[in-house]
Amino acid sequence: MIAPASEVLPMHERDPRIEAAALQVEPVSPTTTCAKVYERYRRDADLVSIPVVADGRPIGLVNRYDLTMTLAQDYGRPLYAGKPITAQMDPQPLIVESSIRVDALEWMIAANRPSALTRGFIVVRDGWYFGVGTALTLLQLSMSRTDRRARQLEEARMAAEEADRAKSRFLAVMSHELRTPLNAIIGFTDLMKNEVYGAITPNRYRDYLSDVHASGQTLLSLINDILDLSKINAGKMELFEEPIDLEEEINSALRAAAATARSRNITLRSDIPVTISSIYADRRGIRQILLNLLSNAIKFTPAGSIAVTGVAEDNGAVSVVIVDTGIGMSADQIEIALTPFGQIENEYTRSQTGTGLGLPLVKSLAELHDAALVIRSEIGQGTSVTLTFPVSRVLPKLDRAEPKLTPPDRLALTG
Repeated sequence: MIAPASEVLPMHERDPRIEAAALQVEPVSPTTTCAKVYERYRRDADLVSIPVVADGRPIGLVNRYDLTMTLAQDYGRPLYAGKPITAQMDPQPLIVESSIRVDALEWMIAANRPSALTRGFIVVRDGWYFGVGTALTLLQLSMSRTDRRARQLEEARMAAEEADRAKSRFLAVMSHELRTPLNAIIGFTDLMKNEVYGAITPNRYRDYLSDVHASGQTLLSLINDILDLSKINAGKMELFEEPIDLEEEINSALRAAAATARSRNITLRSDIPVTISSIYADRRGIRQILLNLLSNAIKFTPAGSIAVTGVAEDNGAVSVVIVDTGIGMSADQIEIALTPFGQIENEYTRSQTGTGLGLPLVKSLAELHDAALVIRSEIGQGTSVTLTFPVSRVLPKLDRAEPKLTPPDRLALTG
């Protein structure tokens, strides 16, 4: 049975062909006696199979085990020693073209001819005898192929990581360069809005200035998010850690979000126990986490309520839970939302502005603080986000009348 390359699974051109695994075993003719073939096996312990070839084309394969067992019988040697080897050969061995790739042959043997691994197979080139293949030669070639692919994957991984670092460096540089002119735009439009150096006429110009000022602040906020995310991805985000009154930070975030919530008919509620512990963390990072979570909840809650709760866990950890009555998300949408620049597509979200950096930045900042971020949500049932700080970051409740606690030596994280 000859298996041409067209009968097996197509593989990539770079995969090795089976000719590389073919052993150049000297064939025997159909008239060679069994005794002579047995003698070759006796002299070469590594020889598994010997092909029988007539006029350059294979007609059978003699397996070492089969011939040895036959001649080892009481009457085997006298009966077969002088007979031609065709009496003991396999007349229908597996014959494969040398152009077949290793992966394809492995699949074919496993699916159709598993015995070829123990009995061997013949390799031909355009139908003419080329060599003999065995399980050992196939294994050696497979190992070589696996090693080559592993090196290629490692090189691809390193290239991808370098490309990611280059992207992060580019974003960091561009964000830094854009912030300077944006700060000037925001600052000057603020002066003009307040008419510090005189009245602005006509009145329509004041509306334009307000639009420019608001757009500049939105763009600056986006650039800051990109810069922070690129720093985190590059491993260069530095945390300036200190004892933080968690209740104070939550209330501050709620006050900052109150006006936007009122404009959307959303009620903000909070339940922060007076005994809630303080944490050791980066103040700016915690504020950004809370503001981003509240902003996201407000954005995707057409009307309803948002509740913020502080929880002292039984194991000593501290959690902040933000629950909204918004549109909710499916499991697949949660995964998209946690991906940088991921945008959830539905009828409601298409009308909302945003770049898809809010939750990815929250997730990255949480990981820098060793905190666990868990999002539970259902379409139409709202979303619950739980941020849990480990016990290693929990401090006693801060007394604002006393100096802040000295940071413990065990927490000297750099991000």
